[in-house]
Amino acid sequence: MFSEGMTLFFLDHHNTTLPYPGVLRLDGEAAPAGIQLRPGSAHQQALEQALNHALQHPTASRHAQARETTFQLHPAHDKDPACASIAPNSRILNESQNPGAPAISLLHILRGPDAGTTFPISRGRTSLGRAALATRGGEQPRHIHLQDPFLKPVHGSFYADSSGIRWIEKRLASSEGSEKIQGGKRVQGAEPRILRWDEPFCLGSSLCMLTSPSTDRKRTATKASATAAPGSSLASSLGSSPGEPAQMLVPLSYAGNPFEPVVVNPPAPRKLKQILLSVCLPIVVGLVIALVTGMWFLLLMSAASSLLMLLHFFGGRAENRAASQQTHQAALQEKERALALPTAGDLAISGPSALHDATYPAIVLGCGPRQPYLRGRNLPLGTLEKQDAPHYLPLPTPTLGHYLKLEEAHLRAYLVQLVAGYPGSVHVLLAGADSAGQQRTNRLLLTLAVVPGVSVHCLPDVQQEKYLQALQSSLQSELSVPPLILMPLQASAVYAPLLTALNSGAVAESSQSRAFASPRDHNMNAPTLCVLGSAGGDSSAHAPGTLFGAAWVEYASEGSHRQSIRYRTQGYAAPPVQPTEGVYQVHPLTCEGLCQHADGLSVEAFCAALENLYRAGCEQEQGALGEAQVHQSAHLFSSLQAQSTRQKNRTDDMAVESVLQRWSAQRYASDIRCYLGVSSGGSLNIGLSEHGPHWLLGGTTGAGKSQLLRSLVLSAALRYPPERLGLILVDFKGSAGLGPLAQLPHALSVLSNFDVSAVERALEFLRADIHRREVDLQALGVNSYRDYLASCQAAGTSPRYPELLIVVDEFRMLIDSMPDAMAELMRIATIGRSLGLHLVLATQRPQGSISQDIRANIATSICLRVASAQDSYNLLEHESAAYISAAHPGAGYVRLPDGRSLPFRAPLVDAVPSSSDARPVQVLSLEEGGWRELTAASAVQTLGGNEDELLIRSAQQIRTLYEHEYAPKNLQKNAAVQDEYCPIPPELPESTPLPVVEAPVSEPASYGIDPAATPQEPADSGAASEGYLLGELEIARYGVRRSVSWSGQQTLALLAQSAERAPMLYGLLAQAFAARTPVVLLTSDGTLHRDLEPYAGAFEALVGAQELSHLRFCLEELHAPNLWGTEASTRPLIIVDGLDSWLEALVRQPDTENLLYDLLSQGCRRGYSVVFTSALNPRGRFAATAHSTLLSRRFLDSDLMRSTSKDYPTPAQSHYCVEGTINEELIGDQPLSASILSPCVAGFRELVQVLRGNTASTSSGSNTHPSTLLRQFPEYYRMPSTEYVTATHAVCNPQGAKLLVAFDRRQMPVWMSAPAGAVVPVQGSRSAGKSTLLESITRLNPQLSTLAFEGSGGASGEPPSVERTRALLDSVKNPAHTLVLIDDLQYLQPAVQQLLLERRGEFRAMLVAYTPWPRRASSPLLAALMGCSRALLLAPTSLADADMCTVTALPLDRFTQGEQPAGRLVVVDGASVCAAQVPLALTTATQAVAAVQKVPVAVYS
Repeated sequence: MFSEGMTLFFLDHHNTTLPYPGVLRLDGEAAPAGIQLRPGSAHQQALEQALNHALQHPTASRHAQARETTFQLHPAHDKDPACASIAPNSRILNESQNPGAPAISLLHILRGPDAGTTFPISRGRTSLGRAALATRGGEQPRHIHLQDPFLKPVHGSFYADSSGIRWIEKRLASSEGSEKIQGGKRVQGAEPRILRWDEPFCLGSSLCMLTSPSTDRKRTATKASATAAPGSSLASSLGSSPGEPAQMLVPLSYAGNPFEPVVVNPPAPRKLKQILLSVCLPIVVGLVIALVTGMWFLLLMSAASSLLMLLHFFGGRAENRAASQQTHQAALQEKERALALPTAGDLAISGPSALHDATYPAIVLGCGPRQPYLRGRNLPLGTLEKQDAPHYLPLPTPTLGHYLKLEEAHLRAYLVQLVAGYPGSVHVLLAGADSAGQQRTNRLLLTLAVVPGVSVHCLPDVQQEKYLQALQSSLQSELSVPPLILMPLQASAVYAPLLTALNSGAVAESSQSRAFASPRDHNMNAPTLCVLGSAGGDSSAHAPGTLFGAAWVEYASEGSHRQSIRYRTQGYAAPPVQPTEGVYQVHPLTCEGLCQHADGLSVEAFCAALENLYRAGCEQEQGALGEAQVHQSAHLFSSLQAQSTRQKNRTDDMAVESVLQRWSAQRYASDIRCYLGVSSGGSLNIGLSEHGPHWLLGGTTGAGKSQLLRSLVLSAALRYPPERLGLILVDFKGSAGLGPLAQLPHALSVLSNFDVSAVERALEFLRADIHRREVDLQALGVNSYRDYLASCQAAGTSPRYPELLIVVDEFRMLIDSMPDAMAELMRIATIGRSLGLHLVLATQRPQGSISQDIRANIATSICLRVASAQDSYNLLEHESAAYISAAHPGAGYVRLPDGRSLPFRAPLVDAVPSSSDARPVQVLSLEEGGWRELTAASAVQTLGGNEDELLIRSAQQIRTLYEHEYAPKNLQKNAAVQDEYCPIPPELPESTPLPVVEAPVSEPASYGIDPAATPQEPADSGAASEGYLLGELEIARYGVRRSVSWSGQQTLALLAQSAERAPMLYGLLAQAFAARTPVVLLTSDGTLHRDLEPYAGAFEALVGAQELSHLRFCLEELHAPNLWGTEASTRPLIIVDGLDSWLEALVRQPDTENLLYDLLSQGCRRGYSVVFTSALNPRGRFAATAHSTLLSRRFLDSDLMRSTSKDYPTPAQSHYCVEGTINEELIGDQPLSASILSPCVAGFRELVQVLRGNTASTSSGSNTHPSTLLRQFPEYYRMPSTEYVTATHAVCNPQGAKLLVAFDRRQMPVWMSAPAGAVVPVQGSRSAGKSTLLESITRLNPQLSTLAFEGSGGASGEPPSVERTRALLDSVKNPAHTLVLIDDLQYLQPAVQQLLLERRGEFRAMLVAYTPWPRRASSPLLAALMGCSRALLLAPTSLADADMCTVTALPLDRFTQGEQPAGRLVVVDGASVCAAQVPLALTTATQAVAAVQKVPVAVYS
């Protein structure tokens, strides 16, 4: 809803050059009766409805009226002179007066909390105070309400009549009839004071001034600053009566730099105490001598001497008084200089005219006691007193930022001075607000967008990184005058990467005093930063020290009424004081103090100041645009459509709405014409054929080369379709110039990285494309590209080859770094016209960079501002381009083939032209805290952004039109669909995504397969490509770029360091696991083994560097062809990681090394897919095992033969070189050293994700468990359930002739034949698990009873005797079904052993556990068992541990990770020797938990 007050309208013209996206404007101009919108303006009907609604509802609340103000962009023309002079920011609060009663005076608040506001003084009595008086009797009292806390609720009253204006201060009730003492004088409190116009006076802490109603506002502020009345009045403001007229100071002839101290050198002070002593001492001495000697004439002589010293005393006192007076005058001069600085109130009253005479703009905080800013010798440091003077600080600079924690009124005063005085551009960075206070701050900052030079940036919800990159490029281009970044503290986290990038190249200046120089004088290539914090926050909790690159000044509002501002520096050291010279420096170099009476701006005064700044900016720019000279004809590329409409020029139609019609009409156009700019005859367009075939562009830094290239490219793209025009953009400035045009559908290749290898690659691809064009045109029987277009038009088909425009920015950088590139460009320049290739070469200095061969083919030269007359003459044959003003970027001359030289001005490319107004009408309503938008903004305005962002969105818009509307129709008309034309493919990505994550690559080349032997089946779009995707391969010399895969039928080598090859190994593993392929990984990399060890259950075998026995076991097993047989649907993948480390570890094991060589050389023939990796070149016979080899960049650098070969390509750090049969499949027998591969890699998390997916499918019922053919033993086995054990005996041991002793590697039960009376030795070292084995056998054979003997005595500690042993044996009721378990045999007496040996036949079996001891042959029981065929050997290390039985070899698979844990045993049962593991018998909950933790994750039950 509208309020009763006026509403803000920002008027602007179509042809303005304000590149500020935050400016909210109406397309129109001021008129005597209001505003006049241009015909066809968008939202005009919505604007009329809003205005009519406002006129029909005039009775709005008075409170809303008090907060609103008139904000117009044209001066009011009122016939009533008294009313017409009231300023727009006046607050008319005397509503009880007659609305037509004129004001006889205006009260301006120059400084204080209400600075910049103006109040009318009408005839009669008008009170003033800090209280808001309530309505009495339905009438509003005549009262001026100020926010000054130093005023009384009703401080006094103005009495205005024909005799003048008087001020009477209200006395307190307790002091009526009494006198007040002020400044040592008795003053009658109720005495009226006559006030005169244009003489400032103080009321509380506010500086006020009365002016005539007919006085111009600019003249008012001029008088206020010229009289320097605030200086005198403030000199006695708090010490004199409020309302007392101020004393006038004599203005200084030269104010000087306020950031340099006033120099004063008074004479050295005389030491008066010593002189006074010299006066008294002669009299005393003379009197004593006279009394002693009686010679009184000596007293006269002493008196004469004292009299002379007394004269000297009075002279020294006068000199000291003169020195003090000189210092005092210097302090007053320093104060007067400070008073001459423009304040926020001046800007609100008079606008930027207050800054015209300010050579050194500053931030004036307000007034208050402070030390004078002096420097000199012999200063009386102790006698200088504080004076009431303005507190001011320098504008923020790159070396001294500002951090604000100010109350809102103080903040408004600060922001107005900041945007008015800062010499560079101001960028406001906003982010989301979490609280009402943050939203209020964002609205306040958003209002600054109306000031020219201020841009507001808000991060969009999508593509934030791209937005920040574009913003970074824009800010880096402005570092000649450091741009100011203004942002709230809550946005610092969002824009921290941007600030880090901008400050990364900053060069700190040597002198800290440079921090107080103007930002324009700084050579530091970094932006200026100003951060807004919370006014009520903790001073230490939110200090943004990490944001500022150097020092910063912190401002904070404080005081009981928040009327003061305390400021202090952080990270800044003031210049040292020199005591020997008496140098005294306090303010502002120390930048630390308290401004007791700070200035503040109300919302109305704040808006008035912004209006003044906006008017001044518009007038200045309109004046620049009004000149008729060509070089001053600044215009925007987006305004070309409006200009062509006004001029009725249909040939210059480039509106985006009609781009599809133009493309259809210009498909077979005979020439490509580009828009150059505005010339004396109007729009200037040049053609590639008419004025070509090649163009040369010259211009120094800042002349506008990049903008001109954008104009040429974008205008051609808007006129001609992609099949008619193709673009190759080469920008060696990091995409700062041509980067935004990369989104155009015409952009076939964009080269933005100045790298020698990248340039060589592009030239090789371009050479291959030229060769293809020559061959294809010759095959069609045409001689030139024009004949080719004619043949396509006759056949009704789209051209296969578009006309190619190669744009090279900073061409000299290419020639200086690559002299060989000149030969290739000369070839293009020579045959370009016949094949449809054109060059546009841009450089700063063409002299010396363009060869004569290329210059002979250049017909048109374009010259912008150049550094010397010689450069201008080389391009134009005249020197005019050397004298173009630097203030006119884009201005230059073009020399046409006919010899004419025409001046022109290129446009600023911001966005594509549009036939509809993309900037809708906006109506804003002034509310508390800022402006609220009443009409909806368009998407373009909501997104905002600088020229690069707008251009990127425009290019994306053109691409969208092409992909969704133009391309489908074009394909329907052409029956034969041709492949996409791309002469220079984009650079290989760092890596290729996994096919399991992304869409499968269509028809990749499969290497290692005989095409004749492979049956050709129709391609299935839903099936994945055969084999393993290696990545994207490129051979620039032959123009080959495609995806490749490896079928696994030939050995593949990967030569790289372990850290480099790990991602590619993860990629191969992820593809294998996704295809449910058996995987065997033999790795010598400990890190890789530790990472994959928790997922060992997914592998057929995972062998580490310390597991040589398991390696030998796996190699022997893999010697058999197709070990998995029909279990595997695909070829198993065998990866030998770290071949160099394996060979080093197998130096003393030649048999294992032979098995490894056999696997690498013959594994593919046995049905395996074999890959091996190495950090070194394979030595000896292993060098010939690989059919294809992948080599990393670091490996190539260490290989002298390859690194010194000129024909060998140099890949990027993440790429690989490819040698072998992979290249032969693509190019046949043509010579080639190697190709470049962007590998298909995966991270460890992606691999784990695939493994978890396999686990989930397994749990859902899919039978995809890895087999146990090569599996290692788990470190622990759980004891199976009683039901499982009973069922196992019922199936495998129905007769009960065997004993279940353990489980093997495949978790199958291990049985031992034990006839009645058999004695089985259980041998093992200490802690090998003998007791656990006996207990486990008891649980695994529940059908048998057990009788246990402990040789150590068990709990009693005494070994069993013969009698007790016999008694225990006799007590067994069923000895035929009883197992006798003997533990610690070495402690049993020989007699007991003999007794057990004699009675063994009575029992089912007897298991004897012992630890080998030296004299174990003396044991009767062991002597009888020597050479037995049954035994249980716990963790045997060698055959020496198996001397008890007949064993010739121990099993190789008895190890787990190279060790034998407790419970690992070898079961010897006749000729059968196998490894087994004792299951862990859980007895308590704690043991159960510990056992579960030790059991590996990958154990399958």
